[in-house]
Amino acid sequence: MTGGGVTSTTEKKVSDMRDSLTDQIDEIIDDDETDDAQSESDDRDESGSVTDDEIPERHVPSSIDSDDTLGHVLASEEIHVSRTDHQVNAFVRTSCRDELRLGDYVQIPYPPDGDSELFAVTDRLRYEPYTEFDDKTDAHNRISSQAALDEAEYVLVAELDPLSILGKSEDGEFEQNVVDRVPKPNAPVQLTRDEDRLRTGLGIPSDGVFAGWLSVGGDCVEVDGQYVPYYLSNPGVDDDGDAPAVFRHTLVAGSTGKGKTQFTKNILRQYVDGTRYQIKAHDSGVTSQKRLNVVLFDPENEYAQMADDNDLSEELTDRLLKHGVEYGGVDDLEVFVPQVSETPSPQYKDSRESNELTIPFEIVRGRPQLLMPFGGSPVTRGALKDCVSSYFEEFNQEDNGWETDRSVSRPRYEDFVNYVDSEEDDLADTHEIGSNTMSAVKRRIGRQEFNHVFDCGTGLLPDISNELFREGRVSVIPTSHLRGRKDTLTVLSILSYVIDNKIRDFRVNSEVRNTPILLAVDEAHNYFSSPETIQEEYVVERARRTVKQGRKYQLGLCLVTQNPQDIDDEILTQINTNVFLGMKSRVVEEVPSVPKQFAQDLPTFDRGQAVVQAPDVEPVEVQGLSFCVTRHS
Repeated sequence: MTGGGVTSTTEKKVSDMRDSLTDQIDEIIDDDETDDAQSESDDRDESGSVTDDEIPERHVPSSIDSDDTLGHVLASEEIHVSRTDHQVNAFVRTSCRDELRLGDYVQIPYPPDGDSELFAVTDRLRYEPYTEFDDKTDAHNRISSQAALDEAEYVLVAELDPLSILGKSEDGEFEQNVVDRVPKPNAPVQLTRDEDRLRTGLGIPSDGVFAGWLSVGGDCVEVDGQYVPYYLSNPGVDDDGDAPAVFRHTLVAGSTGKGKTQFTKNILRQYVDGTRYQIKAHDSGVTSQKRLNVVLFDPENEYAQMADDNDLSEELTDRLLKHGVEYGGVDDLEVFVPQVSETPSPQYKDSRESNELTIPFEIVRGRPQLLMPFGGSPVTRGALKDCVSSYFEEFNQEDNGWETDRSVSRPRYEDFVNYVDSEEDDLADTHEIGSNTMSAVKRRIGRQEFNHVFDCGTGLLPDISNELFREGRVSVIPTSHLRGRKDTLTVLSILSYVIDNKIRDFRVNSEVRNTPILLAVDEAHNYFSSPETIQEEYVVERARRTVKQGRKYQLGLCLVTQNPQDIDDEILTQINTNVFLGMKSRVVEEVPSVPKQFAQDLPTFDRGQAVVQAPDVEPVEVQGLSFCVTRHS
């Protein structure tokens, strides 16, 4: 009894202490509520509205149940945009998991007015478990082997890469702005299925040179049942617009079998559309508007087919017409076959007529480097230049002492060799050339490819320039019959002739200088690689200058290759429009201009699937046409 009484007394004291503490806590709470109420009252003006010192409550609406809503911005993870990186993640609704693809474009409205939106691309997709379970144990795996894993154990999170903010201009059109605002937590995320938003957000022009259809994961993006066309900006005579794409140069790269030639034919066909470009005559300074001339080097006898129609259905032609795509054979296309001794000319299956093209030795005047397919010492190079210069200086002299037969009306390679042989002593004395050096010069100029290439036909390059470089014409130069040094000398001679006549101010061929020209070179790595000889260095150095100022000279390059890593780095970095079709992993790694976000995907691309990187446009995936707009067999 005594023990029980003591216990009762202790419990009573504890109960009294608990009641006392409860009363004190209630008093503190009452005081805080009174202070909060007074503070809130103080923050209101006489009308009862909230003053500027209080942050108003803002609700972010969510359309999570809307049919056109993909999900919402995750509020449980950090959301930020910065000058260096962004982090915006979205929860993806269960019903939309199978719809969303890596690379899909989305939009996120900014409350409260919703007049501006964040435009982003799906950069990464990941599953996250939201229940506590561990599949790294034997017990779990024994259970899982008997029952399928429930996908409901996971949530799908899309990591977004903000590209721009879309706003409305005064005329109601979308306009692109930099990303400088963070989206709100729980804001709805929608797939972008509006062409104006896609074009504005990505910077894709609404017209120009058609290159294919905007696509994601190999599937063309559809808006209202129609594919979204991808255009390259090519404004022609509009001086106030961007520089035409044709003079900002193009690279088409891809492995064998990925559709390079067909893709290239389709793009080149768009350039032959009658567009005029403004050009100033070098002699008079008079400005005129002329159509583009395309000079196309064809190593496989494939491009001459561009003169012929392809057999396209009415449904296809209607679609092409609707999007302004040029199709059908080129009306003004001519084939010019380089004439080389001891080498038969290519034969076309359809007995297509062709013209002769001959490289005359006279183009070496001012270009002695064309006779230097070697490294050579500076002394030998200097002596060879002196010999070339002396020959051309004396050729027109009536009494030159070394030429008795004046039936030769223009400089010839054979004539030059004879000149060096007969005037060896005088050349050595005049230019202080040693006997060993002169012997080296004579060995150099006696190479077989010079004898085979120079002066081997009637269609001399300067004489047919009005045909070869005619405005509006596609001039195809097949090189399939050429091999080794003959091929290199022929192509580099023509390239140097065109480029020099564009960038020089003396002894200029007006047909070349006063015509907008696109040089399209297939197997371009054979001619524009990092130079190993003086001959190659001469042409590559001029190409470097051309790619920097293509608009000034009205000269564009279109390089087609399966080995873009072999193209000279300085030329490659100056090319503004890049088309990358499927390429091997090692090639992708060696080409710095490949957009990093597509580097992993390129090796798996199907035929015609490409990444296009154009000036002022986000790099995007493009699906080329599955057919050629001209004949292509």
